[in-house]
Amino acid sequence: MKAEFWRERWRSGATGWHQAEVNSALVQHWPSLNLPPNCLVFVPLCGKSLDMVWLRQAGHRVIGVELVEDAVRSFFEERGASFKMVNTPNNLPRFSGGGIHIYCGDYLQLSAAHLEDAPGAFDRGALIALPSAQRAVYADHMQRILPEGTQVLLLTLEYDQTKAPGPPFSVPAEEVQALYGTRCTIHELSNEATTDLPPHFQAQGLKTVVQRAYRIVKNA
Repeated sequence: MKAEFWRERWRSGATGWHQAEVNSALVQHWPSLNLPPNCLVFVPLCGKSLDMVWLRQAGHRVIGVELVEDAVRSFFEERGASFKMVNTPNNLPRFSGGGIHIYCGDYLQLSAAHLEDAPGAFDRGALIALPSAQRAVYADHMQRILPEGTQVLLLTLEYDQTKAPGPPFSVPAEEVQALYGTRCTIHELSNEATTDLPPHFQAQGLKTVVQRAYRIVKNA
């Protein structure tokens, strides 16, 4: 999946992954990470997610990364928030306003320095947005740039992918273990069916999918 695929989805408004409300699993499980309220939290492939607003209201400073500039600008503009843009290492522009900072560019250009030792991360739609080969690259880079001890709240979906194409893709528990189990400790927090499905899933006749939530801790 090339960068132009995502840019075209944002241009055409085909953004079924964007949720108009804060993710309920974030609200349910985030307190279990027991992070300091004023710490930095990383949100990969963030789009214009309202989850970043919730995290900021919880007292966190937020660092996101998003490929498509239209999505970054929309995040601030739709909230009527002022923001400024500066260039950062690797020529990644950073849009900042109200304690939320979003890097605009390729996720793989992020370094540990960009994350400023963030002890927490929330992945609702990044891992499941990518096909299998790209998921391995994504997860490897994630573990390279996160500091030791970082806790990640990861959400995944599981469904019969022969019935509906991704994204979002089905990522079973065995794959999460293969991607993160060597360098991280994985705790499954919940495993439940959800009817909150993208429109194209519903059009293919899928009524429910299984959503799992994990707490992943980066080891030394």
